[in-house]
Amino acid sequence: MRTRLAVLAGAIGVALALAGGVHAQGKKGMAGEDAGAAGAASEPADGELAPDMIGAFFPQRADVEAMRRRGFFATGLRPLYPADAKCLEANSFFADSTRGDGSARSTRFYAGYHGGLDIPAPEGTPIVAVADGTVVHKGEGGGIGGIGIVLRHAPEETGFPAWVYTEYKHLREMPDLDLGRQVKMGEVIARVGKTGTVGSRAYGAAGHAHLHLTAWYGASDKYRPGRMLIPLDGYWMDPLALFRGPPAASGEIEKLPEHAKKAPLPYKGADGRVVPEGARVVWPFVCEKR
Repeated sequence: MRTRLAVLAGAIGVALALAGGVHAQGKKGMAGEDAGAAGAASEPADGELAPDMIGAFFPQRADVEAMRRRGFFATGLRPLYPADAKCLEANSFFADSTRGDGSARSTRFYAGYHGGLDIPAPEGTPIVAVADGTVVHKGEGGGIGGIGIVLRHAPEETGFPAWVYTEYKHLREMPDLDLGRQVKMGEVIARVGKTGTVGSRAYGAAGHAHLHLTAWYGASDKYRPGRMLIPLDGYWMDPLALFRGPPAASGEIEKLPEHAKKAPLPYKGADGRVVPEGARVVWPFVCEKR
């Protein structure tokens, strides 16, 4: 069943159709803000979303079959860290059922599966934009994600034949970035924090300082705004696919031979150089020379 669903997800990813919808207005709610085109229509209510989208993207209303149809399953990708630089390393990967310390994830959220990539780092460590993009969402809720922002990346900014969205969570404080702000690849956009983790059952009173990086993609630049940004007709993307390069669809990635599932990490060095030269996506932390 899992293989069949994985193939289906890959086929859907290839056949993405442009979805109708609206950009967000500059609306601020209980947990976040969204930015978009001037004069856009009001945001669609949750009830206007297809049940498949709700089941695939809402953490506490997750449906495993809907999640898999939208690419939420393990792809087998693993990072290949550069030999000439020291980069902060991930310890919990996309669709894992365990945290970096080996403990089981709560089944209250995404049926117990991990919606992104966790990279532990000392609190206050600078986080850089993985690619050129636009700030389209800022969230400061009290939930599991804590403080976070979302960037939207056009196809020409990443090299993927789709619009890509990247989310940066558990930030120390809300970045001083206006909605609609254009950012450059490798630009410092935030600082590592532990918001959303302090006092939790998993991490206790001390919390856990790390970056949670999420990625999605869709055929157009339209998204559903609100407390949680959702690309319209969007799909989950293993964040490591950002660094490996196309394809983005989980089903296509899962079918790759094992040797092709190692994702070499382009990065920005402390000296400002991007390695390899010409890369359009980089690791979300500056890497130190060995």
